[in-house]
Amino acid sequence: MIKLVKYEDLTLFKKDVISFLEQFEAENNLVLGVLLSLSENEESPLLMTTVIKDNDIGLVLLQTHPSQIILSKSVSFTSKEIHVIGEKLSNTIQEIPGFIGEKKLTTDLAMYVSNLKGFQAIVLMEQKIYKLKKVVKKTNTNGMLRRILEKDHRTIKEWVHQFCYETNQPISLEEADKKAKLMINKGNFIAWVVNGELVSMAYATRPTPNNITISYVYTPIIERKKGYASDCVSAFTQYLLDQGYKTTSLYTDISNPTSNKIYIQIGYEAIMDSVVILFK
Repeated sequence: MIKLVKYEDLTLFKKDVISFLEQFEAENNLVLGVLLSLSENEESPLLMTTVIKDNDIGLVLLQTHPSQIILSKSVSFTSKEIHVIGEKLSNTIQEIPGFIGEKKLTTDLAMYVSNLKGFQAIVLMEQKIYKLKKVVKKTNTNGMLRRILEKDHRTIKEWVHQFCYETNQPISLEEADKKAKLMINKGNFIAWVVNGELVSMAYATRPTPNNITISYVYTPIIERKKGYASDCVSAFTQYLLDQGYKTTSLYTDISNPTSNKIYIQIGYEAIMDSVVILFK
C-alpha cells in the first residue's frame, strides 16, 4: 500500500528521513546535503514529503528551489505504484514544476504526471552521479591548488556565469556576482594555479557525514585541453579525502564525454543515472 506523508515541521522531517537517506549517501548527495544545510531559522522548504510503502519510507521528496522537486534514491516500485504516487502527488501538491532524481523512477513519474495534468515534460539534462573512494590519477601539470580569495572575485564571477550558461542553467551577471561572492565566503572554493595564474576552479558543497560533493568544475576555453581540470579535481579530491571524508561525489552531464572520461581516470565510478525534467 502506498501512502504520501506531507510534513510542515523541518525537525520532524529530518528525524524521520535522514537515516533512510544516509543508506546511500553519495546517491542522495543532493537531497541529503540540502536537507542537512537547512535550519529552523530559515524559511521552510516548499515541500517535504515521504512516500510510505508497506509501512516504511520508500522515497523522500524535498523542494527548496522553485523549479524542481528532488527525489531521493528509492526502494523498488512497480509501474502501478508509481502511478499511485503520481496521482497522490497531483492531488496533494498544487504546483509541480519538475523533478530531479534517479533516471527511471523520475522519468516514469514525470511521464505519468504530465499525462495526468496535461503538461509537457521536457528533459533538461541527463546526468550521471559518480563516487570516489581513492584517487588513482595524480596531478601531472606544473600547478598547485589554492583557495579562491576575495581578490579573485572579478575573474570567478565571469567563470561562474559561463559555467551556468554551459550547463544549461543560465543566470545573469548580477546573479553570478552574488553567487561567486557567496561561494568565496563559504571557503570550499579552490583554483588550480599555474605560474601564478588561475586556470581552473572547483567547489565543494553539501557535506554529509562521510561524503562531500564537488561541483562548479570549470576551465576557461583558452586554458582547455591542457589537463588543468583533471589536475584541479584530482588534487581537490585528495585534499577532501585528507580532511576525513570517506568518499567524494559529483554530477556529470552525459552529453559531455570529455568530463566523464576525466573523472573516470581520476578514480570516480558511476553509481546512478539521474535526470532533470521540467514541466511546461
